[in-house]
Amino acid sequence: MDKPPSQNWTITQAEKNYNLDGWGLGYFSINDKGHLCMNPSGRGGPTIDIMDIVDDIREKALGFPCVVRFQDVLRARVAAINQLFNKAIEEHNYQGKYFGVYPIKVNQMREVVEEILDAGLPHHHGLEAGSKAELATVLGIINDTESLVVCNGYKDEEYLRLAMLGRKLGIQVIVVIEQFQELERLLRIAAEMEIDPVIGIRAKLTAKGTGKWEDSGGDFAKFGLTIPEIIKVVQILKEQSKTHILKLFHFHVGSQLTDIRAVKEAITEATRVYGKLAKMGFDIQYLDVGGGLGVDYDGSRTTADSSINYNMNEYASDVVYNIQQICMDEGVKQPNIVSESGRALVAHHSCIIMDVFGNIEYGTENGHLKSSNGDIAKEWQDMMENLKTENALETYHDAVAKKQEALDMFRLGYLELEDRAITENYFWRTCKAVINLVGKMEKVPKEIKKLQESLVDHYYANFSLFQSAPDHWAIKQVFPLMPLHRLNEIPTRRTQIADLTCDSDGKVEKFIDRSKLRDNLFLHQYDGRPYYIGMFLMGAYQDIMGDMHNLFGRVNEIHVFCDDEDPEDFYIEEVIKGDSVSDVISRMQYAGSDLLKKVKGGVERRVREGVIKPKEGVNLVEFYQQILQGYTYLKSQS
Repeated sequence: MDKPPSQNWTITQAEKNYNLDGWGLGYFSINDKGHLCMNPSGRGGPTIDIMDIVDDIREKALGFPCVVRFQDVLRARVAAINQLFNKAIEEHNYQGKYFGVYPIKVNQMREVVEEILDAGLPHHHGLEAGSKAELATVLGIINDTESLVVCNGYKDEEYLRLAMLGRKLGIQVIVVIEQFQELERLLRIAAEMEIDPVIGIRAKLTAKGTGKWEDSGGDFAKFGLTIPEIIKVVQILKEQSKTHILKLFHFHVGSQLTDIRAVKEAITEATRVYGKLAKMGFDIQYLDVGGGLGVDYDGSRTTADSSINYNMNEYASDVVYNIQQICMDEGVKQPNIVSESGRALVAHHSCIIMDVFGNIEYGTENGHLKSSNGDIAKEWQDMMENLKTENALETYHDAVAKKQEALDMFRLGYLELEDRAITENYFWRTCKAVINLVGKMEKVPKEIKKLQESLVDHYYANFSLFQSAPDHWAIKQVFPLMPLHRLNEIPTRRTQIADLTCDSDGKVEKFIDRSKLRDNLFLHQYDGRPYYIGMFLMGAYQDIMGDMHNLFGRVNEIHVFCDDEDPEDFYIEEVIKGDSVSDVISRMQYAGSDLLKKVKGGVERRVREGVIKPKEGVNLVEFYQQILQGYTYLKSQS
C-alpha cells in the first residue's frame, strides 16, 4: 500500500521518494533550492541545476516539451565501459583486448553517434549496423581504421556490396552471417570486387536471455545459424580455401538482460563453440558477446523487467572471466572481446522536460452548487460525520449505493442536474475521507485498497507519450519521472500523468518505487503556476521510435555541455527546433501553401459577403499562417 510522504520532509526524503540513487547512478542530485541537478561526472563533480536549463529554454522562447541531451554523460558512459572492460582484462591477466561497438539502431541521431565516436576514439570504439541505411551512415562517419564496423541483420546484394565498399576504403568491416545463403552471395560479390571479405558467424544458442526480450535467443530465435549450419559453413570455407576470412564468432541472447546468470550461461555455451572452431583450424580473432547490457530503470536492482541485478562493472568482469576460463579449459587462445552495448551507453544522457498545464483532483468541491432538495446534502453530511475507521468499508458501500440511486433517479427524470452534481461532489468527498483513514487501519480491506489506487489526480502534461516515450505505451517500459523543482516541499497529491493526445492510452500509469512498481506518483499541489516534470533515461530507442499520433511530431531539443567557467556551470551548444505544423502535415502529403491558399480564399469570400471585416480578415490569415509555422505542442501561458 502506498503511504503519503512523511511530514518530516527533507532533501534526503525527496531523493528516497523518487529513488534517485537507485536509477540515477550518481548523475542526479537535489540542491538546497529543491531543484533537481545533473552531475555529468557523478557525485562530487560539477553540478548543473536543471531549472537553470528550464529558464534558458523559456528565455529562448523555445517551448516545451523539450529533449535535453547531456553530452558529457554520453561521453562518461563510453569511457566507463571501455575502462571497466580494460580493468577486468588487467585484473584477470586476460590475453586479448576489448573492442566496443555501438549499435546505432539504439539511437541513430547524428549528434549521439558522433559524440560516441569522439569519446571512444582513444579506445577504438566502433559501430554496428543492421540495415543498408545504417551501414551507409556508418561508412560515411567512421574515421578510425582500427575500430570495428560489425554488420548484422538480413543482407541483400546491395548491403553486401556496400560492406565490401567499406573494405575497399580500408575500414574494418566484418559481415556477420545471419542466414546460410548470405555466405555464397558474399563470396561471389567479394570475388567480383576483388577483395577478401572478413566474416563472422552468428550462432543460434540454446541459452536464452531474461526479461521482455528473452525470446530473442534460444532454438527459435529470429537470427543466427544452428550448429549444423555452422558446420556446413566450416566445410564450404575449407573447400574454397577461405578459412582465413572467418575472424569473428557472434551471439546475442536478448536486449535488457535482467539477470547476470543468463549472461554467464550464454557466454559459457558460446565460448565452447568458439573453442571447438579454433581447434578446427580457424584463427578467430574476436568473440562478440552481442548486446544485452541492461539499465536499471526503476533502481530496484532486481530481475524485474524494468531492472537488472548487476552493474556494468560486474558485467565486464563476468564476461572476461568466463571467456577466459572456458578458453583455458579448451586449450585455445583467448580472443579479443567485442560487445555491442547500446542501451547502457545512451539511456542516461537524455531526458524530456514537460510543463503541466492542468489537472483533475477527485474528492474536491467542484463549484458552489444549490440543491432544490435540502435532504440530499444533509444525508451525505450525516454519513461523513459518522465516518470512523471501524465503519469505513460500510460507509464506502453506502456511498456507492447512494450514488447509484441518484443516477437511477436521474435517468427516470426524478432528479435535477444540480442535485446529481451535488451527489457526485459528496460521493468523491466521502471516498477521499475514507482513504484518509487508511493509515489508521490495521488491515486495509481490498475494496478500499482498490479505491485508493483509483482515486488519483490526473495531471495533464505538455507532451505526446506516443512520440516521446513510445516504449511505455507499446511494451510497458517504465521510465523514472519526477518534478524538477519544489523538491524541498512535501508532494501531497497521488497522480497519474495524461498527455496531449486524444487517445485514452496516452497516460503514464506505472511509476518506479524503491522495490516495486506503483500505480501513482506523488507530485505537488498544482496551483496554476509553472510546474515542470521530467522523464529520464530516455536516450535509448525513444528518439527514433516515436510516431506521429495526432501529428505532434518531433519535439524541441538542446545539447548541454558542462562548463565550470560559466556562471550556470553549463552552456547550450546546439538548439534543434522541433517540428512545425507545416512540417508534420507535409509528411502526410499536404502542402502548407495549398492549405493557406484555401483558407485565404475562404476568408476573402466572407469579407466580400460582409461577414468578416477586411482588417479582421488580414489578421485571421496571418494567424493561420503563424500556426502553420509554429510548434505543434501547447504554448506555455507562463
